[in-house]
Amino acid sequence: MGASHWSHPGTRAAFWAGVRDTVAVVPSYLPFALVCGVASVNAGLSTSAAVALPALVFAGSSQAVLTQFIQSSASLWVAILSGCVINLRMAVYSAALSPKLRQFSTGERMLIAAFLIDNSFAFMQKRELANPKDPHLIAYYAGLTTVFWPSWLLFCMVGIFAGNIVPASWQLEFAIPLSFIAILAGSVRSVPMAAAAAVGGLASIFLFALPLKLGLVAACLAGLLAGLVMEKGVQWWTTRKAG
Repeated sequence: MGASHWSHPGTRAAFWAGVRDTVAVVPSYLPFALVCGVASVNAGLSTSAAVALPALVFAGSSQAVLTQFIQSSASLWVAILSGCVINLRMAVYSAALSPKLRQFSTGERMLIAAFLIDNSFAFMQKRELANPKDPHLIAYYAGLTTVFWPSWLLFCMVGIFAGNIVPASWQLEFAIPLSFIAILAGSVRSVPMAAAAAVGGLASIFLFALPLKLGLVAACLAGLLAGLVMEKGVQWWTTRKAG
């Protein structure tokens, strides 16, 4: 993006809207980030490596898997591959965002992809639902990322330096699913979206035992397919009634 684009009032407004929308979600990062920070220390990583991990990976589930494999003395390449498999759902997100990024250069698209996470994608989908063909969607995404990434890094660092102060019995990971439920509750406003949420949720339960955490990816695809089928069905029914 050029400097003239960022000087546009609509672009600045979208950016600050993204910053404001993170306020309700960022606190939910704290418990899971603390757990990931403590896990990095327990896995034997040096302080610099433990800090670099959330800064470069920026994916809580992948961090957790990486540290678990490292702690169990698994091969580093196996740990990295497992972390990548966990994040295969990002391929689904990327496919959804691809049409909106065609005007950007390859370098800009790679930079956008580097900071893509579940919450930012959910917020972007919610904004696009309220403002179809929003020309400032990426500025909104930049606002989200400006808060999400430093917050995650800061909270992980608290866990790293706190060490074993946080008891594992607290099971703080529950806060992250709660944040997604809060976003989902305000996003499901149509029959296709309800179908996608229901099928995706049920599929994630029944496919949970798939190896390499592929159940989550399969559930995403199942939910997406259900939403598309239901949307076509609603369109067919509406056309038939009108005819």
